Amino acid sequence: MVVADCPGKFFIVGLNMETNEKALEAPFVEVLLMKDREINKSRGFAFVTFESPADAKDAARDMNGKLLDGKAIKVE
Repeated sequence: MVVADCPGKFFIVGLNMETNEKALEAPFVEVLLMKDREINKSRGFAFVTFESPADAKDAARDMNGKLLDGKAIKVE
């Protein structure tokens, strides 16, 4: 799912609960990792942004289904 207000922004689900921002920064430009307030760990999803919508589209295609920290992620 492309986030409507920004064509270079995507939703990623299926993240390992141990995944942190640093693990996501390498492939993405900006990362908003959603965390549980009480335990300060990943809730299993994030929003990522690219400078270029074309780069976002390529990355979504290339990253969807790939393993990250031992779990297959879904990039929408």
